[in-house]
Amino acid sequence: MIKVNCEIKIVESISKYNKEINEKIRKGTLDRPERGIVMTPETFSKVFSPERIKLLKRIYRNNVKNIYQLAKELDKPYEVVFRNIKYLEGIGLIKITEKDNRKIPNIGCRLSIDMFAGGIEA
Repeated sequence: MIKVNCEIKIVESISKYNKEINEKIRKGTLDRPERGIVMTPETFSKVFSPERIKLLKRIYRNNVKNIYQLAKELDKPYEVVFRNIKYLEGIGLIKITEKDNRKIPNIGCRLSIDMFAGGIEA
């Protein structure tokens, strides 16, 4: 599996960030296209709950055979683990592959978090 970079930028205000990006586009000073996920600290804390962080760490560190095994290792109901994996898959952090009727979660990207992004420099 080829892993792509997945950058998460934490900003004070999404609307302020969008205005700054649009201004840079209008002026032609945007060096490269912005890619990744932009979120506020409040959203970040909801997306990366302690439970989801444990889940990501377990998938990253171990050779997870399937979601059922992962739920058993974490001592969590299958439905809870599956729902969290589907959520993380939806934002591009996890990829699910199917093999012999088993759903196998993998980390889908190299994660980079910019926690000090107060704004965009001109």
